[in-house]
Amino acid sequence: MTLRRTPIRRRSKKESERIRRYDRARTIVMEAADGMCEAATKRCVGPAGQVHHRKGRDGGLVDDLDNLLAVCYACHAYIHVHPHESYERGWMIRRNGETND
Repeated sequence: MTLRRTPIRRRSKKESERIRRYDRARTIVMEAADGMCEAATKRCVGPAGQVHHRKGRDGGLVDDLDNLLAVCYACHAYIHVHPHESYERGWMIRRNGETND
């Protein structure tokens, strides 16, 4: 029998609650989109399997429904590789104080 060398990292109550809130929000967003990609970029494969944070995940944005977008893996990658188009189409939203690229 081998012993585990790295300690198991325990989640704080705050982190566990944050994850629960995100999971609930993710479920709501996916159900609202009927499991289909809401971005529909040039690379879209249809079914959504991921949730994109339009303003990022900082602070209270992790479970803010207005910040979340159901996307397929191809569109999620496209959004991050093409930020200028993503800001124009609303797939990404600038936070206060951010400047244009």
